[in-house]
Amino acid sequence: MDDHSAIKTSPMAVTAESPVTPKTLQRRIWPYLKWGLFIVVMLFVGKRAIDLWRNSPKTDLRVDARWLVPAAALYLVGWMPSVWFWRAMLKRMHQKVGWYDATRAYYIGHMGKYLPGKALVLVMRGTMLKEAGANPVFAGVTAAYETLMFMWSGAALAVALAPVAMPAVYWQQLPLAVQGLRQQVWLLPVIVLVATVAVTPFSAWLFTFVGRKALPRDSNSAAPPPFTASLMVQGAFITTLGWLCHAASLGCTLQAVSNRPFDLALFPIWLASVCVSNVGGFVILIAPGGLGVREWLLVEMLKDQPPIGVAQAVVAAGLLRMVWFASELLAAGVFVLRKRPRL
Repeated sequence: MDDHSAIKTSPMAVTAESPVTPKTLQRRIWPYLKWGLFIVVMLFVGKRAIDLWRNSPKTDLRVDARWLVPAAALYLVGWMPSVWFWRAMLKRMHQKVGWYDATRAYYIGHMGKYLPGKALVLVMRGTMLKEAGANPVFAGVTAAYETLMFMWSGAALAVALAPVAMPAVYWQQLPLAVQGLRQQVWLLPVIVLVATVAVTPFSAWLFTFVGRKALPRDSNSAAPPPFTASLMVQGAFITTLGWLCHAASLGCTLQAVSNRPFDLALFPIWLASVCVSNVGGFVILIAPGGLGVREWLLVEMLKDQPPIGVAQAVVAAGLLRMVWFASELLAAGVFVLRKRPRL
């Protein structure tokens, strides 16, 4: 065999001369595309906020930082129902995880959502619970389930509260048949409640199916027991408590830039606004932590509410991001420094 034949049949030569496959090209381009889209979103949101601010009536806003402390506390407490549901699912899969381990993994894992795609959250939580003796695959899969359940309950709350919380300007853009729902404030909540309970058997089956598929192929252990519709119903209602806490956190943040007395009658507006903005920020995967998207939706939900207005909505949206991020960072830092206690 001559040298030319050796070169032609060499694996190194084949690799060097082979064209870049579409899949490889996609992997190279996609990160730049994601960040480019994210920048476009941020520019749009920034321009929207500036335009709203310029066109809003002159308002003397002062920040009362005393209200930001309960806002941060309520936000952190609002994740504990989700920790409970995550731990309940792990327990169902025969994964014994203590409250401290689950809470620590949950709050530290939160920081993973600030990368595009947000999948790092699941990886971080699964890896941390592996140290506590849990199966990291089960931990990651159930963390995904908890996130989906939390977002489902938030979307359901947003729809149920639409007749009383959605600004009139948006209702007027809907078909007349849909606008009629605003007069029947009880109808959408009933529909949402029935739909939530009705889909729980399917979600229990789906979660069980995916969880069993996630088992390592070479595992000799028995398949975990199926999730039950009862557990899914509990998850939907327990995560609702978390949304209530987050709504109260928004209420405290709004009060920090308001001259009006604290008014709990606005709670449905707070709750719907928090749900719409957070679910929207979750769906747009290119936005790390929903950055930009969440603030835009929150301003759109609040700016046309008579007791609030544009200026207060814009400032409160920015303040809420800072308060929530600072509280997440603080909680994660505390749990990182205070490692898992040895038994």
